[in-house]
Amino acid sequence: MTAERKKVVMTNSYIAIDCEFSWDEALHQAHLSFDPTSKKHATAVKRVMAASAFEFSIDDEGRVSTGPVVSWNEFDWGGEKAVIEQLFDYLRARPSGAVLSYGGLAVDIPVLLLAAMEYGIRLPDQLLDQPGRRGPRPHVDLGLQLKGGGRTWSHLSQVLLRIGVPVELVRDKPSVLRPCQPKAWQNLADHVELDVLLLAIAKVAWRVSQGAPVLRLEPAIIALIGGFLRQRRDHRAASLLRKYAADLENRYGAQLAIAA
Repeated sequence: MTAERKKVVMTNSYIAIDCEFSWDEALHQAHLSFDPTSKKHATAVKRVMAASAFEFSIDDEGRVSTGPVVSWNEFDWGGEKAVIEQLFDYLRARPSGAVLSYGGLAVDIPVLLLAAMEYGIRLPDQLLDQPGRRGPRPHVDLGLQLKGGGRTWSHLSQVLLRIGVPVELVRDKPSVLRPCQPKAWQNLADHVELDVLLLAIAKVAWRVSQGAPVLRLEPAIIALIGGFLRQRRDHRAASLLRKYAADLENRYGAQLAIAA
């Protein structure tokens, strides 16, 4: 008798990343000296003050698993150079994970590239410019996936609200000020870590919309939140996340009851 062939389960692994920026007053003033129209929000005057990453994977049987939640900021690590070095080293250690961002090709990646050029640091493979690259995409910009071939661009906060994420979890997402006190830096760490969880939630919602086999939205989001909270029990949004997960469980349970 021939042995039964073992089913091969395919898995897509992602590393959701997000950066928070401050603007460099000295660089801005230098720009103004030859270009009076230079804006504070120009990419070339932004510096990375915090970054975060959250690993998760989705297999073709609809199971979602999570990895570490990590973040780095200037207060804890001493400056922008140390922050990007930690982020880059983290990505280099995980070459098989596709980097996931929202609008990253327009903002995050250019700022990281400029910082790498300033400090003479090599980008991790997932962020390198390699024309003609074959194989899995090393960087996925969910914002561009949603935009497709059209002209409509939605902010991630708007997308999250549309898929049912409570407004309390996204209210502070669009604007972040540079912290002045140690407690404020901890709040920034919580902010940027929550951002990567929310990005992961948006990604699984997109995967469901694209017909990912067996993947169900509510259980997937619950798994992401559970993996996050196991590592961040004292996160300032922990109670809101637990309530959101409980609401999803109730909603999914009601759907199963109706189907039965």
